[in-house]
This record gives sequence, structure tokens and C-alpha cells, in this order.
Amino acid sequence: MKKLEFKHALKSRDECGCGYPHDRSLEAVFIGSLEEVVPKFGDLGLEPPYAVFYDEITHKVAGSRVEELLGATGFLVTAPTFWNAEELAVKVRGARSIVGVGGGTVIDVAKYAAYKAGASFVSIPTAPSHDGIVSPIVSLFDEGGRKSILMRSPRLAVIDLEIIRSAPRRLIISGYGDVLAKIVSIKDWQLGREDVGEPYCPTAESLILESLGSLTSSIMRSGGLEESLEPLIRALINCGVAMMIVGSSRPASGSEHLISHYLDMKVGRKYPHGVQCAIGTLLMAAYHEMRNPDWWMDERYRLKMIREYFRRVGLPIGLDEVELKRSLIINAIIEAWRIRPDRYTILHKYRPSVKDAELILKESGLG
Repeated sequence: MKKLEFKHALKSRDECGCGYPHDRSLEAVFIGSLEEVVPKFGDLGLEPPYAVFYDEITHKVAGSRVEELLGATGFLVTAPTFWNAEELAVKVRGARSIVGVGGGTVIDVAKYAAYKAGASFVSIPTAPSHDGIVSPIVSLFDEGGRKSILMRSPRLAVIDLEIIRSAPRRLIISGYGDVLAKIVSIKDWQLGREDVGEPYCPTAESLILESLGSLTSSIMRSGGLEESLEPLIRALINCGVAMMIVGSSRPASGSEHLISHYLDMKVGRKYPHGVQCAIGTLLMAAYHEMRNPDWWMDERYRLKMIREYFRRVGLPIGLDEVELKRSLIINAIIEAWRIRPDRYTILHKYRPSVKDAELILKESGLG
């Protein structure tokens, strides 16, 4: 098995000087087979009794194997809701270690339950679809819609590349969308720093930039998605570590994520999270290029190249590729800032009119 190192995350709060907490809950990330890594959990400091979370699909993919390897009790995640997470947190009281085996919903529910139960948490993703693999953020639904709250990062993460390679293509594509969205989110964070004096973490920034640099280079030289899976995993984990040391999703979620959240509110999770964020990325990259003089000068991160990355990995570059009405996208551009009025982005600085939104949509190339 191979252990991933994150030298940037080792900086202390004082060394960085940013004022953010620089939490270090994540102790290690291992790349290796389940049979190679999971039996070593005791040697890695995890204590029984173990509880394993999965859904109906991920139980078949990997959950049952983890249950057997640990001699653990299994729990079925049924919905991406705080209600389901609270219910399971009660059921697993007494467990010392909780293992989430699955995609975003399973990992978020397991992360929540582990935090509430005071147990160690281990993340075992079955698809590279999002940047929540090691982040401290939980994103679940309640009566008011989807909400994100701060919990705690896992102690360990296990990446079995054979399992990751077997994930549906649309989920792999989603992971690319979630990382490439950081082209916008980091610039929105910089706007907050420059315009309203928001705290800013150079260490988190370096992790995001490392993720973008390595993944975009991989996309341009790769012969296919499978060849760039390990760079994708590393990028997703780097983004999660950035959120861990800041203690919020700020480095990795800006105006492009607000567009995705708006789509969640209006049409549900019609497309995977990273695909919706990709749509938001094209729109908000266009808006930044129109209005933000401090937008990227580096050609790798300008709108033309973003569209090329999307084309190469199979992310949508036109509304004709997705079943989303033009009027819905226009409304998303106008209204999405209201979802998080406290998170300063390009949408908060220049609250777009209908005319602005139509121009943004045109300039993005989406339609």
C-alpha cells in the first residue's frame, strides 16, 4: 500500500499566519486494496467495535467486504438527509470507529454520525465524484433544502483504485468538474479578501493550486479518464485538506457552487454534483472575465481552456447536452447569491440583472 503525503498541510497556524485553525484530523491517506489496508486498522490506531455505513449499491461494491474484514456491524444509509444521519448516529452509539463506504451521501452521513457519536471516522470512497472524501464538511438535506455544516475530517482514508476504476463514468466525470470548479472558487475567495477584508489562507491556496495544476496537466496529456485517476484522487484529497485546515468550504466553493445549489433547489440532484458545478464554472468564469480585472492571466485557467478541459473529460459545454431550461439558468445566475448572502463572490459584488445573465450565458458558450 502507498501512503500519500501532504507536506503543505503540516504547516501550523502560526507558521502560515492566516488565523485559520489548521486542523489536522486527517492522519493518513492510503492507496491500496481493501484486503491490504483494512486489516491493518488496529495497527493504525483505530479501535473496535466498528460500524460500516453503505447504501444498497456500495454494499455490493465494497461494503460487504469491509464488514467481513473488520467483523463489523453494517448500517444502511437510505437518504441524504440530516434525519437519516441523526437516526444512524443514535444506532451506532458505542461504536469506536465508523467507516463510510460509498459516494457523497454515504460518506457525509457516516461523517455526521461519527462526529455525533464521538467515534473515529474512516472514509472509503467508491467513486471519485466529489471533494468531500476527506473534507470536514457535511452537505445534507433538511426541510429547508440542502445545507452544509462543519463536522470533522476522517482520521484515515483508503483509496482502492480497482474500486474507483469500476465507478460509473458519470461519477468520474463529476470529480473532474468538482476540482476544475476551483478555478472560480479561489478567485471568489480572493475577491472576499480584497473587497471586504476576509481572512485568506496561503496554505489552503497552495493546495488548491497544486490540485488544479496537476489535474489540468494530466487532462492534457492523458489518453483517457482511467489513466488520470490517481491525479484526480490526489486533487480531490488536496481540496478536502484545504477545507480541513480552513475549517470551512470557502477555498473550494464559490459562485459556481451556488449555481449548483440553486439547481438542487429547483430540480433536485438531476446531475451529479460536479457536473452541476461545471455548468456553474463556465457561467462564473465568463462573469469573472467580463467584470473582474484580477481574473486569471494564466491561459491555463481562462474560459477557453476550461471549455477544452471539459470537452476532453466529457463535461457539458452546451445547454444542448443537458436537460436544463435556459430560463432556469438565467434565474440561477440572478438569484443564486441569495442562497448564501454571507459568502462574498462575483455574484454578490455585481448582482446580475436579466440582461447581465443573458450575456453571461452567451459568453460562457453554454447557449
